[in-house]
Amino acid sequence: MFATDISLKYGTHQPETILETMPIEEASEIIKEKLRDEVRQELECEYGDRLYEAEEEASNWESRADDYESDATCLAKAVREAFESANFEDAKVILERAMHDHKVYF
Repeated sequence: MFATDISLKYGTHQPETILETMPIEEASEIIKEKLRDEVRQELECEYGDRLYEAEEEASNWESRADDYESDATCLAKAVREAFESANFEDAKVILERAMHDHKVYF
């Protein structure tokens, strides 16, 4: 393989230049490979961006789920504490405090 062939194969020459210089079979393969690389890079960029956005969204949903789980745990503890309280007035105070602390749900 001559230096010119190597330059055409691995360089950044335009398809027209490759077709003018090399036999059609070789030129065709070189051009196909360059196009495959170009398309692959574009797809990687596009899907890389989509993956990043999806991961961000998943992270946001996971954070919200953690918040809901924490609130549910707190409310369950308040209910248990109210059931275990000595009298109705104490239970009422405990539940009212829980409702106040989590007023988003009430």
